[in-house]
Amino acid sequence: MKKFWEMSKTPLIIAVIASLLYIVDSLVSPLIGLGRGFMWVAFVAWTISFSMTTEQKVRMWIGHFIGFGAAVGMIYFGRIFTADVAGVAIASLIGVFIFNGLVMYFDNLKKFWLNSITGIFMGIFLTFSGLGVGIGPDTAGDAFTILGVIVLYSFLGAVCAHFSVYFMKKFNKTKEAEAEVVENGQE
Repeated sequence: MKKFWEMSKTPLIIAVIASLLYIVDSLVSPLIGLGRGFMWVAFVAWTISFSMTTEQKVRMWIGHFIGFGAAVGMIYFGRIFTADVAGVAIASLIGVFIFNGLVMYFDNLKKFWLNSITGIFMGIFLTFSGLGVGIGPDTAGDAFTILGVIVLYSFLGAVCAHFSVYFMKKFNKTKEAEAEVVENGQE
């Protein structure tokens, strides 16, 4: 039974945190008014930020704003003109080239907390995903809704990652201490 409990600590910790996230999503998502939850956005952020330091998580979160702006820039740049070659929209191609090239410069801004390429590209992909409900930044209201969901749920995911690591370390200290006792012949 003791071995079962040792093996079960981490899965139980993660299950409790995920259940709390589900409750928060169930309370928050109806306020957004898009007819479904966005727990999956938090899970993406949780997964990506799991092994990050707190500073890296903050940088990632800031990067979402930059990524959102880059994605909106790409979308609107692609609407400048509709010419295409073999089905490839020229304006969109130019916009993708320009904005992806520009965001890669942020990696050099280490002193300004804007250098999370992971966070930037997460902001881009979440914006392009339409958050799974097909919403795009076509109006100011829709743009703020998208950005709000990205920022809020990414924050929730980073918090879940933080507490996952915190409680896993806390509950696994006993396992490490027991291993040290056995190793030193003090059993």
